[in-house]
Amino acid sequence: MFKSIFLIFLVAHVLGDFFLQSDKLAQRKQTNFRYILLHSLLYLIVFIVFTLPFWSISLILAAVILSVSHFIIDSCKFVYSIKKKDASMYFIDQAMHIGCIIIATTFYCIYKGAQPSLIPVINNLLTMVIGDSEALLPWIGLILLVLKPANITIKQLTANYGSAVNSIEEKKSVGALIGSLERLIVVLLISVGQYAAIGLILTAKSVARYNKISEDKQFAEYYLLGTLASTLYAVIAYLIVF
Repeated sequence: MFKSIFLIFLVAHVLGDFFLQSDKLAQRKQTNFRYILLHSLLYLIVFIVFTLPFWSISLILAAVILSVSHFIIDSCKFVYSIKKKDASMYFIDQAMHIGCIIIATTFYCIYKGAQPSLIPVINNLLTMVIGDSEALLPWIGLILLVLKPANITIKQLTANYGSAVNSIEEKKSVGALIGSLERLIVVLLISVGQYAAIGLILTAKSVARYNKISEDKQFAEYYLLGTLASTLYAVIAYLIVF
């Protein structure tokens, strides 16, 4: 039951903190507290909307508590980031959010006892469409995790390396798309047990950038770091969800 509840909260968090938070909103949050409030409100709405189909008062209450904790963490980050801005703030921020989700999930499992289930109408509809409604949430979570959150995480991880390379990639926005497709293919190959085929993806990427890699050492190091981080992220995401 722990994993099911954790996935519900995790998917809601990813939707609210990444997909429904534009780059412009994320930037404005750093300088104007009003946008912290706006983001927290959107986050709360996403959490409640996502938990409503399970129709559990305890689950909705947990969603509200997690939204409040999210606001508190973001507010503390806002105050601290005025003095110091670096990539480590992103990882600390996300670690604290995930930690709150783990704590909330643990308390829910201890005190609630029963596993929430989708209301009959939605459950029957999903069963008619895909056959197994319980298999849908893990795949939704996995696909969401390897898209925008992965791009932002890897960008933050490589922020201190190859600044010139970063500026080029940001203008083209091709690197993020390639990385997303790469991770989607990796998790699909893992799901069908074709682990050796993952090497073909990495080889294809290296061939496409061979001239740049061979001529520019800084780019080669940056490229290798980003590729390994992307692949590792996809593997870890799969292991966490499944």
